[in-house]
Amino acid sequence: MAADPTPVLMIDDNEDDIVLLRERLATLPDGPYELSSEVDAENAIAKVKEIDPAVVFLDYRLSTTTGLEVIREMRQLGLLQPVIVLTGQGDEYLAAEITRAGANAYLVKDDLSTPRLPETIERVIQEAKKNAPDRAERAQTLSRLDALTPREKEVLDEIVNGLTNKQIAAKMHRSIETIKVHRAHIMSKLMADSTADLVRRVTNARVGG
Repeated sequence: MAADPTPVLMIDDNEDDIVLLRERLATLPDGPYELSSEVDAENAIAKVKEIDPAVVFLDYRLSTTTGLEVIREMRQLGLLQPVIVLTGQGDEYLAAEITRAGANAYLVKDDLSTPRLPETIERVIQEAKKNAPDRAERAQTLSRLDALTPREKEVLDEIVNGLTNKQIAAKMHRSIETIKVHRAHIMSKLMADSTADLVRRVTNARVGG
């Protein structure tokens, strides 16, 4: 029985690069891959939601924005599919910048015709599978953070910074009882079992997002 094709999405406004990746994926022995593409960066997020790809190839430089901005928006929305950024050239500074934005790897476009392509695809997909429980928790936490009121978000930031109820009350010029109510609502909305669990969830979501 033939395996279902692995969905892959490429966001790139250069049609030649899309054709190159499609041709290259067709030759890889660990396929089949089903490549979808989007040339308009403004439609990138909608396309990710529609396809739910196993991996996203994203051009570093798009005509109306940068690939890094697309990644940041994905992560903020809880879209945690692995992303491979495609660049004209690579260096340590670029690698660090891409990682901070939330990408999983990068490839120089010349690498599309080398063994680095299948190696990188396999690595990021396997890492994504291994980290799936953490990714799911981060997505849930990011979604739940949106349910907090502006005041609750302020209190949460101070909790994450390690402040006590008394310290938060003094800093925000509120009563301790008011802060306790905010804390209880935050714990409930984020479904945290303890302050330590709350801080862990929020920190992981923000770092992973």
